[in-house]
Amino acid sequence: MFSFPFRKKARKKPSKEGVNLLASILVCYEEITRVSYEPKDDTIRLTFSIEEPVTKVRFDKLGKLLAESVAAFLNLSGIRARVVSLEMETAGAISFLHLIRDVESLTRDELSLVADILYDAFPETLLLDERDPLDPNFEVEQENLLDHMLGAVRQHRLKEKLLGIREGDRVVVYNQ
Repeated sequence: MFSFPFRKKARKKPSKEGVNLLASILVCYEEITRVSYEPKDDTIRLTFSIEEPVTKVRFDKLGKLLAESVAAFLNLSGIRARVVSLEMETAGAISFLHLIRDVESLTRDELSLVADILYDAFPETLLLDERDPLDPNFEVEQENLLDHMLGAVRQHRLKEKLLGIREGDRVVVYNQ
């Protein structure tokens, strides 16, 4: 009989705050198809998927509108943002718009503003989560949870890199 020196690999579970934050963002915003957290610079990357190749001219125009809108919102709210960045990538017939924001200054109202602008810009091609409408009480609970989790993550910075995606009718958050 051979004995093999196996060692169990310890699995780190992602923090509850991080999982709840990313899951709440995906539940509250059907326009966001993917969300990730980067601990190195304390940023969240929100991905919106558009079922059309977006030209550079259209992206630049949309980027200007988003930048001006977010800047005006932050200014009116008295918030100073450390990171506001917009990136676009296209893979065949689908374009991915990535908004990168620092967690410190991100708010639910800003997320709503960005989601509304993108829905208005791409009413037919912005990919949305195909789900039944949320129960109004559940929706309010998720919005409150999102506000709470944004505050909690500001207080206690997350240490792990996280990725949240939609998988069928579920939201799944992975520790990367």
